[in-house]
Amino acid sequence: MKQTYIKDLRFGAQLTNEQFAVKNIRQGKTQAGKAYFDLTLSDRSGEVDGKIWEMNISNCAEVQIGDVVELSGKVEEFRDKQQLNIAFMQKAGQFEIGDFLPKSTKDQDALWKTVQSNIKKIKSKHIQKLVDYFFLDKDFIAEFKFAPGAERIHHAYIGGLLEHAVEMLDLANALINNYPDIDRDLLLCGILLHDCGKMKELKIDHTIYRTIEGALIGHISLGAFMIDKAIDTIKDFPAELRVKIINMILGHHEKLEFGSPMKPMTSEAFALAYIDNLSAKVNTADKTVKDAENSDQDFSEKNFALDTKLYLN
Repeated sequence: MKQTYIKDLRFGAQLTNEQFAVKNIRQGKTQAGKAYFDLTLSDRSGEVDGKIWEMNISNCAEVQIGDVVELSGKVEEFRDKQQLNIAFMQKAGQFEIGDFLPKSTKDQDALWKTVQSNIKKIKSKHIQKLVDYFFLDKDFIAEFKFAPGAERIHHAYIGGLLEHAVEMLDLANALINNYPDIDRDLLLCGILLHDCGKMKELKIDHTIYRTIEGALIGHISLGAFMIDKAIDTIKDFPAELRVKIINMILGHHEKLEFGSPMKPMTSEAFALAYIDNLSAKVNTADKTVKDAENSDQDFSEKNFALDTKLYLN
């Protein structure tokens, strides 16, 4: 059974046969031409970088992304961050899958009921048919409930996508109370479907990882393809409504430099983009503070997604 989690690691600690999941592997060479491996290792509490120097490569088994390994080494400091200097590594024979897959702490049944109650609010018959295309499909529902909200930045855990969607639905309903001209049906549709492409972009094994499809295309475009295909099955779906929905999906990261191939161009698309960003940013800040709860520092390490450190007291 796993004894030490990444959130509990301290500089200088010596690890012996500790288990971690392999999230990424990269081989490189030093300026002197000596080989090394960079690894990203994870468990349910977070991620940490690992390094295998040339002198230890022969002591380390060849592994693949998604493998669970046992390793020995030391926690060192590199550029103000923790890094495991790995002296020995082998594939783990036995392990508890729950040690490596973080899960939402929210009541999943309650979250799902919130999704269902919001779907019932939709009055447009065409939008209702589009949402039902996905949310009456048992396989889609099961995957939607299980899926992470991201690979590592926000809601990056089992059930994260569902949790993220419900946060956004709650925010949207508060917004609509103050902006009655917002098209509720259109905004709810955008929230429910904006990240459906993540179900193709990301997969979960012993870790959350990006598929080849996800790496080459990305969840925004994948989602637009899925929705456009669904609309093709709905008779007499209005052409203008189609492009409004697709613009919401393509623009939900707001800016081209943030990965959106189009900017949001309706009030509902802007509302979606900012609600999405609010849910993501607050979740990221909350996790950053919780991950540092045992720290004796006043500030966290810089969070690059937030572009700042966070005050911990």
